[in-house]
Amino acid sequence: MILPSLIEKIHGQPHLRRSMHGLFWLLLFAVRLYITVISFNVYEGFPPAAFISLAFFNTLLLAAAYYILVYWITPRFIIPKRYFLSVFLILGLLTAYTTIDAFLELHFIKQCTACQLALDKYNAVYGTYLHRGLINIVFTRLFSLGTPLFLACALCIPLSLKLALQSYREKLKAVQMARDNLELEFNFLKAQLNPHFLFNTMNNIYGLIINGEKEQSAALVARLSELLRYTLYDSNEDIMPLTREIQMIQDYIELEKVRLNETSIRFQYTMDHNGYAIAPLLLMPLIENTFKFSGDNKDSFISIFLEIANGRLRCKMENSIDSNRLSSQASGIGLNNFRKRMELYYHDKYEYAVHVNDEIYLVNLSIEI
Repeated sequence: MILPSLIEKIHGQPHLRRSMHGLFWLLLFAVRLYITVISFNVYEGFPPAAFISLAFFNTLLLAAAYYILVYWITPRFIIPKRYFLSVFLILGLLTAYTTIDAFLELHFIKQCTACQLALDKYNAVYGTYLHRGLINIVFTRLFSLGTPLFLACALCIPLSLKLALQSYREKLKAVQMARDNLELEFNFLKAQLNPHFLFNTMNNIYGLIINGEKEQSAALVARLSELLRYTLYDSNEDIMPLTREIQMIQDYIELEKVRLNETSIRFQYTMDHNGYAIAPLLLMPLIENTFKFSGDNKDSFISIFLEIANGRLRCKMENSIDSNRLSSQASGIGLNNFRKRMELYYHDKYEYAVHVNDEIYLVNLSIEI
């Protein structure tokens, strides 16, 4: 998360953004000097001050062309699809760039006697070309496509960087928006915490108290209190220790057991160490479903097994299906939220499979954590 935070910090602070722009153009200026020196150099023999000044002002001119194109022509004409004016302005920008660039070059060389002597000595052909005059130079550079191709190649670097950063920021915004929407759904689910579960649990505890089973009722109240605290407060973090999540699952199962008289319930887990963490309440929609759609008779069963080893959580949940409960229960929100959260937190790092027949509902889940 360091890179997204850094990008947002730079984008959100104008002075940092301007500094990064200045650093980029300074780097481009240095690269231009280096490439000119090691390649065919028409300014061979020029005094260093003249050579550096020409490269510096050319870089400034290049930066001006970039900012006019990106921050004026693009938002006002290209994006609104005013294509005729866009083409006209781009051609005008290209002509202006070529004219100013040629004018600055002629002006510097004209004011520098040493530069003229160097041209006569090392690059007489180029010196003769410069004597043709400003208009002729501009036309030859435009119609030979020399300057347009140079400008396109030079501007493609900052344009590519800008488009890449813009695309990256838009993806970050989309992910953040999806995360915010999912958080709203998640908070909604936490707030409603299955009213039937709470109603049944409170009734069961009340029944135990009436029957004088104070120790069991006190233990269930403690479990319910811990479950509510974890669900409403502790689970606001992005990730939670897996040991806390397992304890919450155990509390939930123990509370559900009270209302089931004949259903066989088995919960087991193994873990090679206690350092694992997981998105909070991630497994709860699956756990709730095993109890929601299972009946309470001698043939009913619920089996939940977790294995956590070598950085992977494997979960197998199996329960009998009561067709009457299946048809009467509302479906969708919990499992849809589960799938969205899996994509958000463990994209390409999990496998989720469901097998259903008339009598058994089986879930297999594997997550790299």
